[in-house]
Amino acid sequence: MADKQIYILHIDEYFKQLIHPLTQNEQKQLEENIVKDGCREPLCIWGNTIVDGHNRYEICTRLKIPFQIQNIYFNTREDVIAWICANQLGRRNISEETRKYLIGKRYETEKRINVKNALGKNQHSEKEIMIAVYPTPQRKENKGLTAERLGDEYHISQTTVKKYGNYAKAIDTLAKKEPELISEILTGKIKISHKSISKLSKQSYKIVTDAKNQLSDNDFVSYSNARKIIPVKKEKVTVKDMPAYDPDAEISSLTLTIPSWISSIDRTLSMADFDKISSKARIKLRNELRKLEYTANVMLLATEEK
Repeated sequence: MADKQIYILHIDEYFKQLIHPLTQNEQKQLEENIVKDGCREPLCIWGNTIVDGHNRYEICTRLKIPFQIQNIYFNTREDVIAWICANQLGRRNISEETRKYLIGKRYETEKRINVKNALGKNQHSEKEIMIAVYPTPQRKENKGLTAERLGDEYHISQTTVKKYGNYAKAIDTLAKKEPELISEILTGKIKISHKSISKLSKQSYKIVTDAKNQLSDNDFVSYSNARKIIPVKKEKVTVKDMPAYDPDAEISSLTLTIPSWISSIDRTLSMADFDKISSKARIKLRNELRKLEYTANVMLLATEEK
């Protein structure tokens, strides 16, 4: 950890957007504490970029108050995003909508990280991010376990985790069109259902801007009022738009998926220390492999030529 001084650090606007904004009272209280006691907590950085401590950095640089920095090592931006989400979710002062967004954002990000790891890319990032985010070592996993793990951690179902993932993607799409609207949604000033946000994210820039202006004219917008403001984009579907029937579609999809299973198993065989794993883990894995073996045999019989 570096000595206290005034460092010139880089602010990544996307990272900053993931940080829960302070209210005026919270900002005032933080500034008073720093003026009185100094900046007691180090600012976390990746290289020269702030990943935690944006508010303290603004106060310290403005008032010429020295501070410490602590380097956290990541391989990619995705690792940083997942860490920021997990770190912010540990705070008590975030709104419920922000919490849903951060869980969804973390899910989508870690899912991509796990896919890269399964394909043999970015082999060290998963280990490093797990060390950074979690106090105890975590098991290696493929993308199929991401929703399960986060669901257990935040005491929600896998389905809810995935729903929050879709919510986060819609929010990110809207943020490119009207970032101010997103701030009002995530802080709870404007209440819009996930379904309405998804619909609005598919609208044009003009429609989104118009909706934002109407929503922001009110001090508080309810779910029902928001539904009246947000237009529904109706699309005419014709016979020409219907996809052609492909009898091989399901088989082709499965065939493309199986190599990733094999890759995950091969990776586990090469990395896991089977002499140290618990009896419980052995039994659970063996049971699941037997189910997989049985299902594979059934599929092999089904594919035999008649």
